[in-house]
Amino acid sequence: MGFYDRMAQSALRLIAEKGASLTYRRLVPSFDPLTGATVTAATDYVVTGVVQEASPGPLDNAMVRRGDRIVLVAAGALPVTPEAGSALLLEDAEWSIVHVGAIRPGDTAIAYRLQVRR
Repeated sequence: MGFYDRMAQSALRLIAEKGASLTYRRLVPSFDPLTGATVTAATDYVVTGVVQEASPGPLDNAMVRRGDRIVLVAAGALPVTPEAGSALLLEDAEWSIVHVGAIRPGDTAIAYRLQVRR
C-alpha cells in the first residue's frame, strides 16, 4: 500500500469517526422516447461527511452564497465520483451540489469537497 493509499484510508477512518450520516443522491437525466420527455433517475448512496459553513475565502467569491455549506466526504466512502447537479441530503433537506473538488495530493483522491446549496 502506497503513501497516498494510506492517507485515503486515514481520511476515511477520521471522517467516519467524526462525521455525520448523509445521503449522496446521484441524479442522471435521460430521454424517454415513449413520452418525449426528459426524466431523472436517482440512485442514493449513504455516506459520512463533515459539514461546515462555506466562506468566500477558498472559493471564487461570486460562487459562494450565504448559507452554502462545504461537505468533506472520504473518497473511499463513495463507489462513484460525485458530480455537480446531484444532491446531498443533510439537515432534513435536499441540497444541490454546485461544485465538486477532489483533494488529490497525488494520483489518488483521498476526499471530495462538495459545495452544497438549498
